[in-house]
Amino acid sequence: MASLNERLQNGEILLLDGGVSTEIRRRGVTLDKNVWSGLATKTHPDAVRQVHADYIEAGAQIITANTYSTARHVLESINLGHESKMINLKSVQLAQQARDEVAAEPILIAGSMSSMPPLTSHREVAIGGQVQSSYQELAEGLAHAGVDLIIAEMMRDVENAGIVIRAAVSTGLPVLIGFSAMMAENGVDVRSLRWKNTDDTTSAHDFGEMVDNLKPLGGLAAGIMHTRVEDTGPALEVLRQHWPGPLMAYAETGKLVLPDWRYEEVSSPREYAAQIEGWIRNYGVQIVGGCCGTGPEHIRVLRQLLDGLGD
Repeated sequence: MASLNERLQNGEILLLDGGVSTEIRRRGVTLDKNVWSGLATKTHPDAVRQVHADYIEAGAQIITANTYSTARHVLESINLGHESKMINLKSVQLAQQARDEVAAEPILIAGSMSSMPPLTSHREVAIGGQVQSSYQELAEGLAHAGVDLIIAEMMRDVENAGIVIRAAVSTGLPVLIGFSAMMAENGVDVRSLRWKNTDDTTSAHDFGEMVDNLKPLGGLAAGIMHTRVEDTGPALEVLRQHWPGPLMAYAETGKLVLPDWRYEEVSSPREYAAQIEGWIRNYGVQIVGGCCGTGPEHIRVLRQLLDGLGD
């Protein structure tokens, strides 16, 4: 089988899964106030495995292990830091089990490494303390568990993203860099995403400048993820001016309802697919999928879209 890099160089368009954490929540699993879906691997492994299986059956070619919020520095917030290696190994194994049970064609498994601090932290991103060693441990653990690639998710500052990307790249695995962005108040400029109403300014970056600062660290492809659908196009426009390699896009859709982490007013699968088609045609995006709010039906319709584009 051709490598991920070879497939991208050959112009192939690859389909990621949709939202993992929000799909776990949609199926009735309560998300933790600090580690979000991280505990589901420990408390509801069958639900996690089934989410992966459903995405594979919907047509995803790359599924993402439930490791977005399971780095040691996040799990320490609920006194489970000592279980981080075991939880991450189990998370990858659940994705592998789903692949082995239902996949009819080769499926790549991605490990997720995110900017997330414990959710109750006032910080936008995880920095300081033992964060660097925590990310290095996570990257090495994912590689040891057998993931095929690593996705650095919600990269939205220079310091945290630098730590995450360096750790991911050090494994020698292909690394996809997922930037999160938003429109500035002037409605013209693109900034890095901020979602907490705090005085933390660590992620208030001009988006193009941030990409320029980080691209020397490496990465096979870069894209826009966990970004509002309406902000994704403008962010891709900036990204393609600053990133020389393949592009990806998987947006969030809907309105987050707290405290139970539900997403409402989600774009229909066909509405979302129309957006994806535009990003493929307008920006040459080669890796597509969904983030928070999307589910297996969104991926099923995207599979139909990509199959149609290949005709």
